[in-house]
Amino acid sequence: MRGINLAFGAACVAAVSFGSPVAAAIQIFPTPGAVQPSENVLANTDLTAGTVFGFTNQTNTSVSILSLNSELLSSTSSNGQARFNTADGTLDAARIFLTKGGTFTQAEFNLFNAQGSTNSVSISVNGGPAQVFALGNGQNFFGFSATGGDAITSISFDTNGTGVTDLRQVRLGGVLAAVPEPATWAMMLGGFGMLGAATRRQRRSVSALA
Repeated sequence: MRGINLAFGAACVAAVSFGSPVAAAIQIFPTPGAVQPSENVLANTDLTAGTVFGFTNQTNTSVSILSLNSELLSSTSSNGQARFNTADGTLDAARIFLTKGGTFTQAEFNLFNAQGSTNSVSISVNGGPAQVFALGNGQNFFGFSATGGDAITSISFDTNGTGVTDLRQVRLGGVLAAVPEPATWAMMLGGFGMLGAATRRQRRSVSALA
């Protein structure tokens, strides 16, 4: 748990927007149903590691959940939804991102059931400034929406205490896979060119023997 001394109050009941330029923004909604992402994140079950994985149920995009404090995470499946937790039942800090890169424009998840003295969570989108929200017992839903051409590459959270029981009901929307770098495109095109040249040589050889 990393201590972040930020006041929270109005931010807990209102959407928080940040982004650049002005037309672009990423909003955080500390309430269920504010956004409606189209895909559920399902769990690759029986995994225990510092990073565990799920996948979206429509585009089959791999999603990573990375521990930010060296905890061993585990993933389970429950009623078509993933749950990500730790052996001691106190998930404290983690980051959500697409395993192979890429972006999404909507997200929602539930930081279920604050444990012990935990009563707040710091949330950062795309590595930006953290916003602090209240946590309580039971459901703690957070929704995220990127507009105006903005996009989300990662969402990180860090609680102020021992953590929450688990991260559950993770949903993503507007998933866009990473575009290969120009160098990768060049290698691919070069490979296609070499394949085409080899095919033409083979055809000429066959014609000469006929």
